Amino acid sequence: MSMKNVFYKLILLIFTVLTGCEQNLTLDLPEGQEQLVVEGHIEQDAPPVLILTRTTPVFSAFNAEELAGNFVHNANIVVSTQGRDYTLQEVPSPAFSEAMRQAVSAQLSIPEQLLISGSGFVVYVYTSDELKGKLGETYKLRISHEGRTLTASTTIPQLNPIDSLWTVPHPDAAQDSLVTLYYRYNDPDTLGNSIRYFTKRNSEPYYPGYFTSVFNDELINGGTISFPLERGEPKGQAELDQDKYGYFGKGDTITVRWAAIDIAHFRFWSSLEAEQSNNGSPVGSPGAVQSNISGGYGIWGGYAVTYHTLVVQ
Repeated sequence: MSMKNVFYKLILLIFTVLTGCEQNLTLDLPEGQEQLVVEGHIEQDAPPVLILTRTTPVFSAFNAEELAGNFVHNANIVVSTQGRDYTLQEVPSPAFSEAMRQAVSAQLSIPEQLLISGSGFVVYVYTSDELKGKLGETYKLRISHEGRTLTASTTIPQLNPIDSLWTVPHPDAAQDSLVTLYYRYNDPDTLGNSIRYFTKRNSEPYYPGYFTSVFNDELINGGTISFPLERGEPKGQAELDQDKYGYFGKGDTITVRWAAIDIAHFRFWSSLEAEQSNNGSPVGSPGAVQSNISGGYGIWGGYAVTYHTLVVQ
């Protein structure tokens, strides 16, 4: 994954949710009128991971130095759950613990080697060593910075794992080194179950599905489905290799990160990915992306994660 792709991942929300609240907005933001953008997650048995940045004008130039300048520092960020408040502390990536590196890499699709001291790349994360996510719990977020207040709430659902994984050979005999990954999923008989998935190939990071990484049970409630699962790809590529897109290779060790999410979390990623696909651009149209952040843009989302591994023979 190139440094360009890492930068794209971190500024994806800046560009795509510049107009991303649930109400309709316009693109005519006055020059200099910035908003705060949240990309925050919490999953079971892991600390919260939250990045806070500023929006920039859509048509302005953007480079690594400007990216570093868009991180918002010294914000007061509190997560509340079960009657207790946890104040998040800002930590630069060179100071991450091993557990934090793993959490940030898995949730933000950044290679772990870029999150160590001396990599030349720094990302600032708000987190807490005292807070670990729990299944079924609700987490309320409150951010205060320079007179602004942002709020959100998310729930970590119960686990909702895949039933099984298998592979099917490429239909073209000339491509016999490639396979399609299939999954079987038994949906609980309660409407509203939603999933976001990521795949990891060998030592790569976990990447979400390139065009779509989420689905819900609106059409399959209580049923069982067997369906292909496309290999995740890093965002921001100049172009995809159409001959290999979505496939895995013989000898690959595949790990699927399968995450149950609540409906607001689903709507954010579903609307964001739909806008990217519809426009052929990371810049969505006004008001189309459904953020759950009141007073800003972005997402505060819970994950109930299971991992499923298969070695392609």
